[in-house]
Amino acid sequence: MCTATYFPLTDNGFILTHSRDERVLRPSALQPKTYRINEQDITFPKDPLGQGTWIAATASVSVCLLNGAFTAHVPTPPYKHSRGLVIPHFFAYSSIDHFSDTYDFEGIEPFTLLIATVGRLVELRWNGSRLFMHDKDPDRPHIWSSLTLYSPIIIAQREDWFRDWQHQHPNPTVDSIRWFHQNAGDGDSTNSVRMNRNNELLTLSLSSIVHQEAQVEFIYKDFTQQSLTHTLIRPSYATA
Repeated sequence: MCTATYFPLTDNGFILTHSRDERVLRPSALQPKTYRINEQDITFPKDPLGQGTWIAATASVSVCLLNGAFTAHVPTPPYKHSRGLVIPHFFAYSSIDHFSDTYDFEGIEPFTLLIATVGRLVELRWNGSRLFMHDKDPDRPHIWSSLTLYSPIIIAQREDWFRDWQHQHPNPTVDSIRWFHQNAGDGDSTNSVRMNRNNELLTLSLSSIVHQEAQVEFIYKDFTQQSLTHTLIRPSYATA
């Protein structure tokens, strides 16, 4: 599920923002925390059910995941593991290309994975049987909407909202980007960027990773608890 946006910054940085849409009956997510995985400090909120995440960052790489690949699919469980584990698994690989070439995607439900580093933005789409890798222009803004929640017509409409909003905010700040994620729409809450479908399926949290100069900041708002956290991510070094 979910909505993600990417904005380049003038100083070779970027802002990656992700709205998490989920059923309210799912256990509440754990607040962002820095975990030591494969000799790296990785910051992410955790889903206690699948033990994975939908967004994570190190001092150099930011990754987020949306459900679905190119079209809405019919789930065919059981799956090998939760899609949320793909992100922690990603950090076991030496590079984006190493991950895409050697990770075992078989048995995982379709998803879209976005990987952002300074100067590179990669979109990986796994449709359940084949992996598609596409390098996006890192110097242009982008928006993605989950294929499992939104029809092609609604996705196109959301892209229009995004373009209109960009025209009004040619040099957006992280606050204005987060405003877009919380307010964009046409009054139909079922398909707004911050969505709500009968208080059963709705946007539960909003995450932004701001990569600017030598500093990375993880901003996380949990709408269910009305809590806002800011976490600075610093480079980590392996010790002997």
